[in-house]
Amino acid sequence: MIYFSKRKTPFLRDISKLVAGAGIGQAISLAIAPMLTRLYSPTDFGVYTFFISIAGGFGLIATLRYEMAIILQKRQTEAIGMTVLSFVITFLIASILMIGIIILILFFPKISGEGVMRQLIYFLPLLVLLIGAGNILQHWFNRQRKYSMIAIGKVINSLGNNGGMLVLGILGMGVWGLVGGFIFGMSLFVLFFLLLFIFTDRYVLNDLRISSFPPLIKKHRDLPLANSPQVVLEMLQSYGVIYLAKFFFDTAVVGWYSLAMRIMQAPLILIGSSISQVLYKDAAEQYKTTGQIHDIVWKTLKLSALIALPVLLVLFIAGPWLFELIFGEIWRVSGMYVRILAPWMFFDFIRYSISQIPLIVKRTRSMFYISMAGNGLMILSMCAGGLYFKDVMTGFILLSVSMSLYAIGAIIWILAITKSGKI
Repeated sequence: MIYFSKRKTPFLRDISKLVAGAGIGQAISLAIAPMLTRLYSPTDFGVYTFFISIAGGFGLIATLRYEMAIILQKRQTEAIGMTVLSFVITFLIASILMIGIIILILFFPKISGEGVMRQLIYFLPLLVLLIGAGNILQHWFNRQRKYSMIAIGKVINSLGNNGGMLVLGILGMGVWGLVGGFIFGMSLFVLFFLLLFIFTDRYVLNDLRISSFPPLIKKHRDLPLANSPQVVLEMLQSYGVIYLAKFFFDTAVVGWYSLAMRIMQAPLILIGSSISQVLYKDAAEQYKTTGQIHDIVWKTLKLSALIALPVLLVLFIAGPWLFELIFGEIWRVSGMYVRILAPWMFFDFIRYSISQIPLIVKRTRSMFYISMAGNGLMILSMCAGGLYFKDVMTGFILLSVSMSLYAIGAIIWILAITKSGKI
């Protein structure tokens, strides 16, 4: 059992709240998933996953990463300034994206996509706005330590997402049902946090000063300059597999892969993000006062490993059989993908849980170069599978091995930079 001193007991308690919310949300997803796989085809899931990966990529950088500075502010006036500034930036980027899409469709129709993708692209700015707003509000309530509310928000998101997909799937909406369910869940998620802010924290808006925006932008200019490119690289490590699989193979492969990741990665990422949120808040405060965060990072690493190991061990051993039993014979391929990719998911879950530490210790530029190496390994693995071996299974084996080594290297490096103390 991992030991936390009395002073750090709230750390474990706060993680437990978020993990509980994530766990309930994923229990809902797992309960509904067997019905969804009988309502939607692998091709439907493939198109949906490809589109959502694009929206998720834009959504992650919609604020230019300024939302990360909400927690770092010492004064509440600066924190609310960063929050509103992040909203303004997100709205501007979503608006620019909409203008760009209209221009693309009007003047360059051949490269704007075909069929359903050409129709879905109109919803891209809305999804970017929702994802960006959700990230901002989560960071605000993380700062306020309202972890129970964040946990409830995750459950609401899962209920809306999966419930919407189920109802629209029964109505025979195809890909539109999957996308519509995602939009419905994210809308409920953002609405819940907005109402919570209005009822509990709206008084802080009295301290808002628009004149504080330029100094805050300048003070945290490393976020868009260094952290945003790093996030883009990390995003490509996840979504790049989808793009390359679609390019080298076909949409059904993306569908099988997406279900494998939905069952294997999604619960771990939600739990990992819960751990990461609390770690980011506590480690940032501890780093300001003592400059020593190695112990809390090491304990978080061990906690992450204990959470991930039993889940991925079961999937590694019985993945194909479980997927065929629960989701239907056509989805057995997803279980085979799970067996191959489980080692990567184990080490990547640990890396993800402590991935925000370089931001706290001001080593984002170094992390950027490390992420570039990870991207290179991902591209080489998938290209080798698609171009040389011409076999998706071989490509995924190479991917799992290379990305496991990358994740291990990143973990070791993060531990090393926390040993030296405050710079």
